[in-house]
Amino acid sequence: MSKLSAKQMDAFVAVMTHGSITAAAHHMNVSQPAISRMLERFEQEAGFVAFERRKGKLNPTPEAGMFFNEVTRVYRGLNYLNEIAKEIGESRRGYLRIGVFPAFSEGWIAQRVGRYIVGRKHLQTSVIPMASDNIADAVSRQSIDIGISLRHTTREGLVCEEIAGGELVCILPKGHRLRDHDFIKPENVYGEDFITMVSSDIDYKLIDETFATRGISRRICAESTWASTICHMVSQNIGMAIMMRDTAEEYAHLGYHIVPFEHQTRYRVYLVSSSERPLSAVAKGFRDILMADFERAVS
Repeated sequence: MSKLSAKQMDAFVAVMTHGSITAAAHHMNVSQPAISRMLERFEQEAGFVAFERRKGKLNPTPEAGMFFNEVTRVYRGLNYLNEIAKEIGESRRGYLRIGVFPAFSEGWIAQRVGRYIVGRKHLQTSVIPMASDNIADAVSRQSIDIGISLRHTTREGLVCEEIAGGELVCILPKGHRLRDHDFIKPENVYGEDFITMVSSDIDYKLIDETFATRGISRRICAESTWASTICHMVSQNIGMAIMMRDTAEEYAHLGYHIVPFEHQTRYRVYLVSSSERPLSAVAKGFRDILMADFERAVS
């Protein structure tokens, strides 16, 4: 059994929509005889008479009207699918899952996601705070598309690219005795009320190791896994803390002093993705803006 072809269907729709063979031919950019042949073939394959010829005019039959209603619904669906395909191809539709270490899971990532979703109303983004130690596992398990981590990984099947970095700073309550220092040495912190970051991320472990190896004691008066909470506590005169500059500056409006910390380790931030499966269009687009930001920062 033969089937209606796409061209036959288009010819039928064009005549129904535009009212004549001449107008349909102009719309489809073909000759009038070509439209006539396609209509003749359409009626043969469809098994019903679609048009009655009266005084040189085509008049749709009731059967043609019934069929046209069904075709119109299908065409609307096809147009919708074409639009979705275009949006997917242009990274305007999709679902992006990002795992982010806690200190960057608030303002830092929100600013970048906010820039990326402009003009992408059908793009849904999920930001999942997680420790850097867990990000590589999450990418490998495909529970996230990309990860933003403080820990470099050489694990097989993963790609690790540097996308940001900076220095560690001390944040001090207003009026603190160390506020006018050009930089703060670990020795300056001896005996100070100190708010510590509870984190497995390598930079914070190195800070603790620095104080321990030098025999410098701090009065740990508070702790938190969230950098934003620590910034709020410093602003409330609970104690001082050591923080990544990006985060310290993000919450500086709370009211505290920011002084560089003398420490050999600068923090580096990495984008972790899979080398065993391609990034989706939306994930690749987001990676591109992170890499562009980093290139501008280091140039």
